[in-house]
Amino acid sequence: MRALLVTILLLFALPGHADTPVLTAAQAKAFARARLADAGDLLTGPGRPQLPSVAEQDCAALYERRLALFHAGLDRAPAFWDEPRHVAAVVIGTMWTPAFYFLPYRAVAATTAERGRHAELDELTALRRAAARAHCFER
Repeated sequence: MRALLVTILLLFALPGHADTPVLTAAQAKAFARARLADAGDLLTGPGRPQLPSVAEQDCAALYERRLALFHAGLDRAPAFWDEPRHVAAVVIGTMWTPAFYFLPYRAVAATTAERGRHAELDELTALRRAAARAHCFER
């Protein structure tokens, strides 16, 4: 049963590009453990928000970090049918029904990513306040 699970994880964890290396069994196990941790986080709910501590940094460092967070927020997930794992799950699911169990993974991944975006927004707010306290970019 364990070998079957590792094989399935290897199949679904493969990137969509042919020029990328194939995952090993250890990487598939790490992928499975990370998804179990995500499931545990979903069951326990969000924790207490932790505002990042912004050390006394110069204005340029604060601006660079804010810019990096802003650009990270622009990345979006591809459309459902543009994801090769979903297409593979549907095709394999026509022959082997448990392959359909992979499809709800996107909802779980979107929920965990949304929690990460809240943390990024909190950090962005803290950086903006630190820049305001330091009177950055005032003439």
